[in-house]
Amino acid sequence: MISVIPCNDQNQALRVRRFLMALASYVMWMFLTTYCYYKGWFRMSLGDTLTMFAVIIVMHLCLYLVFMTGLNKRFKDPSLTMLQMILATFWTMVLAYYTDEVRGIALLLYLVVFIFGVFRLHLRQFFILAVYALTGYGYVIILLLANHPEKINLQAEILYWVVLAAVLSWFSGIGSYINHIRKKLAKANIELSQANERIRQSAIHDELTGVFNRRQMMKILQREKSLADRGEPSFSLCIFDLDDFKRVNDTYGHLAGDMVLRTLVQAIKNNVREQDYIARYGGEEFVIILAYPDMGEAVACAERIKALASSLNFPGLPDDFRITISMGVTRYLPVESIDAIISRADAALYQAKSSGKNKIAVEEPPHRKACIRRIS
Repeated sequence: MISVIPCNDQNQALRVRRFLMALASYVMWMFLTTYCYYKGWFRMSLGDTLTMFAVIIVMHLCLYLVFMTGLNKRFKDPSLTMLQMILATFWTMVLAYYTDEVRGIALLLYLVVFIFGVFRLHLRQFFILAVYALTGYGYVIILLLANHPEKINLQAEILYWVVLAAVLSWFSGIGSYINHIRKKLAKANIELSQANERIRQSAIHDELTGVFNRRQMMKILQREKSLADRGEPSFSLCIFDLDDFKRVNDTYGHLAGDMVLRTLVQAIKNNVREQDYIARYGGEEFVIILAYPDMGEAVACAERIKALASSLNFPGLPDDFRITISMGVTRYLPVESIDAIISRADAALYQAKSSGKNKIAVEEPPHRKACIRRIS
C-alpha cells in the first residue's frame, strides 16, 4: 500500500507534513478566489482562472514528487522553505492584482505565507522575503494604476503597502526569534537525551572497564534464566579473576593496575560473540555469560580466553610482563536459582586457584555426576 507520508524517514515525513499543510492553504486560497469570481470581484476569465488552478496543482505535484523521491535532500534546506514561500508570495500577488473590492484580503494571505517561515528561516531570509513581497505588492499597485486606474484607490493602496511593510518587518523579527528559540530547544533536547543516555550507560556499565556492572549482570542472568526455563537453549557461566593481581598494584601502582584490567577486559570483549556478555563481578573478578548450552563449547571458549590473557602486552609495562587468569565454568540447569549457578561457578574458580592458578576448573550441574575437572 502506497503511503502519502514517508514512514522510513522521520525528518522527511515532517517535511511532507509541512508541505501538505501549505497545500491546504492553497486549497483555501483557491476557494477564496472562486468565491470572489462568482461575486464579480475577480477580473480573470473563467478559463484563465481554471488554467491558473491547474498550474498550481501541477506545481504541487512536482514538489510532492521531489519530496517523495528524496531529491529535496540534495539542497541545503531539504524543506525547500524559501522556494515554497516565494511561489506562495507570487500567487498572492496574482490574487491581489486581479481582485478589486476586497483586495485587502491579500494582506492576510501574506501573513499565512510568512507563518511557514517560522519552521526554518533566519532573520536575513525573512528580510529577503519581506523585500520581495513588498516589491511585488508595489508592482501590483503600479500595474493597477497603468491598466485599471478606476479599480484602485491610490491613497488606500499606499496605506495598505505601509501597513504590510510594518507587519512583515515585525513578523520577520518575531518569526526569526521563534525559529532561534525552537533551534535552541531542539539542541537542548538533544543534549538532554545524550545526558540521559550517558546516565543510563553509567548505571549499567562499570566505570573503570566499560563492561557491564554487577547489577546489570544480575538482570542479564535473570533474563537468560527465564528464557532457559521456558525451553530456550541454556547458557554457561564463567567466573575468572587475575592471578596475583595485588602484586601488579604493589609493583607498578594502582593506575597501572587499572590499565591492566581495562586492557584485559576489552581484549576479551572483542574476542567473544555479540550474544555473550562480560561483566565486572567485583575487584579483579569478572563474569562471562556464554550462550553455549554445551559445556564442551563453553570450556573451549574459556581456553581461548585464558590463552588470550597470557599473550597480552600492556602499554607502559615491561615487554616481558604477563598476566594469567584462573577460571571456573559451569552450565545453568533450568529452574535452579541464580545464586546456585553463581555459587557453583565460584566454587570451580576456587578449585582452579587452589590447583596452581592459570587453570580452568569445570563443575557440572548437580543433575549429572558431581565432579570437578581441572584443565591446564
